[in-house]
Amino acid sequence: MRKALQIAGMSLSALFGNWARSILTTLGIVIGVAAVILIMSLGAGVQSQITGQLDELGPNLITVAPGSGGASEAGAAPDEGGGPGESAAAVSTLTTKDAGAVAKLPSVIEASSSVSVTLPIEGAGYSFTGVDPSYQEISSVKLQTGRFVQDDNELVLTAASAKDLLNSGPEASVGETLAIRGEDYEVVGISRESTGGGFAAGAASSYMITGDALSLSGAENVSQITALAKNPDAVDATARDISAELKAAHGGAEDFSVTTQEQLLSSFTQITNVLTIGLTGIAGISLLVGGIGVMNIMLVSVTERTREIGVRKALGASNADVLSQFLLEAVLLSVFGGLVGIGVGVGVSALLPTLSANLATAVTLNSVLIASGASVLIGIIFGVLPAYRSAGLQPVEALRRE
Repeated sequence: MRKALQIAGMSLSALFGNWARSILTTLGIVIGVAAVILIMSLGAGVQSQITGQLDELGPNLITVAPGSGGASEAGAAPDEGGGPGESAAAVSTLTTKDAGAVAKLPSVIEASSSVSVTLPIEGAGYSFTGVDPSYQEISSVKLQTGRFVQDDNELVLTAASAKDLLNSGPEASVGETLAIRGEDYEVVGISRESTGGGFAAGAASSYMITGDALSLSGAENVSQITALAKNPDAVDATARDISAELKAAHGGAEDFSVTTQEQLLSSFTQITNVLTIGLTGIAGISLLVGGIGVMNIMLVSVTERTREIGVRKALGASNADVLSQFLLEAVLLSVFGGLVGIGVGVGVSALLPTLSANLATAVTLNSVLIASGASVLIGIIFGVLPAYRSAGLQPVEALRRE
């Protein structure tokens, strides 16, 4: 124990004796560890956001989308009377009848069709989502004021669209009318923008009834159907019921895909995990570069301290004592860089969300442990060669060199 403390003291003394070089040597480790912490915290932050937003929608939400099983991807039906700047969402074989059939299933609370369109109003294009009245409850749509669409010729606008088109605030806009294709539409509500951070920040939408959206855009089919399962514990069974119902309605063609929230979360988790691992691997290159820097400096240190090594061995120090000292110096350099890097990474991770609401970070214990372990491992791996070289010096030869 006494010898170990003596070796540790000598290692620290050597490092502090040349503190400027020690600090410069650790820069590569600092950058590498900080990058690992930052990337992993960004990945964890995105994952947390996705989980939170899916949880907000509820575990019993089921989405039906077109395109699976070799579905044909037909374009929107042409609108001969349409003007420039108008388009409808890509059309599948899903229809409003399909949405009605899904809503009638015993295992479903309610269902809504939806279709995204861009319509010309006062010379500019504005995006709307055509939905059924039940969509508000299904997708947890929040309103700033007013109510959700219930009938034809009704609109819910975003606050920005209301200001642009009506030149009035949210409260004053409710009850106003807008002319679209020669028909008057009453503004019955203003949707609320998301106040949360991340990819859904500010994601307010404008809504109208699905029938109006299809009629105005010239489309015949809807782009999506969303449904709520009655039993949150039997969502998979409900998804199978929906799939069977639609397959029968489509003449046996499975030209759609049915997805549960759990499946969505699993897909997002796989994507974020792959990205996080890949980017962390790239950041790990900085750690390797930092480790090479530590090894080079330690090799230089061995050369500079040849006489010191010779004197120590002449006074009875064993090869193991010398090896331990130089290996410990390399590990201490790497650990010091790792600790500073963790501090920098945590600090930057905490700073990023204050700079942009679209950035979310979450520093986890795993990221800190991985970064700490990596810095220790780098010190050991890249400290072995200098340590063995120092231990291999013979006392007489070492003293003769000086």
